[in-house]
Amino acid sequence: MPVVDIILARHGQTDANSEDRMQGSTLNQPLNAVGERQAEALAAALKDARLGLIVTSALDRAIQTGRRVARYHPAAAVMQDARLNMTSWGALNGALYEEARGQLEAVFGRWAAGDFGAKVSGGESASDSQARVRAAFADILRAAHEGGHRRVFVCLHGGTTMVAMASLVDRDLRRMAAYTHTNCSFYHIRTELDAAQPVTDPAELRFEPVRLDVRDHLAAGAA
Repeated sequence: MPVVDIILARHGQTDANSEDRMQGSTLNQPLNAVGERQAEALAAALKDARLGLIVTSALDRAIQTGRRVARYHPAAAVMQDARLNMTSWGALNGALYEEARGQLEAVFGRWAAGDFGAKVSGGESASDSQARVRAAFADILRAAHEGGHRRVFVCLHGGTTMVAMASLVDRDLRRMAAYTHTNCSFYHIRTELDAAQPVTDPAELRFEPVRLDVRDHLAAGAA
């Protein structure tokens, strides 16, 4: 059965990241100078990965990071998918984390206890994010199969990385907090598809973790 390797990376730093501000899905900032260096370090680390498919969220910080990676893989197919966008924090989008800490930690505590429908006012729940992220990965796997792509790069966000890893690897959103990350760190996971009748629904596939929260490439002045 064909094996598909997937690299999931968080985007490079923005000014909002440096200010510890909640970007969510509506604060759409570009990479700052640090983020550009991080994205280039990530791209260089993956230059020999022979990527066949590159997918990013529809937010500028992920698109710009993905473009850096794509420079080393000119033959790769490139897609954007808004379903990979960062979790919306509703009324807290744009707020400093310290200002939002109480409300956020209350919601995070409910998620950890299994109440995945909890959300801040006007925002998304963990279940909301999981539904769209799973649907996006089903289409990514379908595109990988149809295009014969065995190595896939996905650039998304801290929150959606946690949702994706807990959903794909553990099938348990209570594991979200285990998936630490920083700007331009990455995870490497692997799955197998049936060549004859491929199932691309992530809920029906097994995903093997290969490398977790890789950030060695960021050590030499990129951060």
